[in-house]
Amino acid sequence: MNANLPLIAAFINFIVICFADTLSPEMQMYWENHMVQPYFDNTTKREVTAIAGQTCQLHCRVKSLGDRAVSWIRKRDLHILTVGILTYTNDQRFQSLHTDGSDEWTLRITSPQARDSGVYECQVSTEPKISQAFRVNVVVSKANILGNSELFVKSGSDINLTCEALQSPQPPSFIYWYKGGRVINYSQRGGISVLTEQQTRTSRLVISRASPSDSGNYTCAPSNSDSASVVVHVIKGEHPAAMQHGINGASVAHSSTYISYGATRNHLQRIQ
Repeated sequence: MNANLPLIAAFINFIVICFADTLSPEMQMYWENHMVQPYFDNTTKREVTAIAGQTCQLHCRVKSLGDRAVSWIRKRDLHILTVGILTYTNDQRFQSLHTDGSDEWTLRITSPQARDSGVYECQVSTEPKISQAFRVNVVVSKANILGNSELFVKSGSDINLTCEALQSPQPPSFIYWYKGGRVINYSQRGGISVLTEQQTRTSRLVISRASPSDSGNYTCAPSNSDSASVVVHVIKGEHPAAMQHGINGASVAHSSTYISYGATRNHLQRIQ
């Protein structure tokens, strides 16, 4: 698009305003619809990172549109998604939003998937047509619990789990911890603490003085990421047999982590 077009359009608009009182309503309509060329507001965000499954929106602003139509086109296959506020695709996840009197035409993508990543064009039906490109990057954000997927803890020691949600474009508004299918309730058992830091996108769960009843599947579920889980076994005894012999005599120690406490309660020792 000609870089001087917004200036030319603004100048023509100024001329029309100056002589508006001398023009008939019909002539004013003609000027607005045929003589004043539409142009894009370039202050809108043109590159968007979206999380898979969470609605994203592309905002296109067109000045001096007149009676022209605004369409959204998917660049990779030149598929027309919307014209005006009408959807022209069988994929109903795509929808055009517009408020009368507004210069903004928004493409809403409901439940975007990785395959929806790419370039989308906001196109105006001038002759020749003008368009503005928007890039969408859909990421699959998954939480991660540090360590291995299976954890062995000595009875009487602490369960200490740290969850990260580093792949999400924005910090999560919350991170919940579950044991089994239930949110961990602090009132059910004393000695439970959770420290969540939104800016670093991490959450730490500590369960003190673990007993065999604390064994189970623990899940970290950030608000904007897929959850992650770890299986915790609280075992009595210094060297449980399950730690030393797996199936066919293979050691389980290479795929699991065992926490024991010596003279210092917070000292962690990994059994190799």
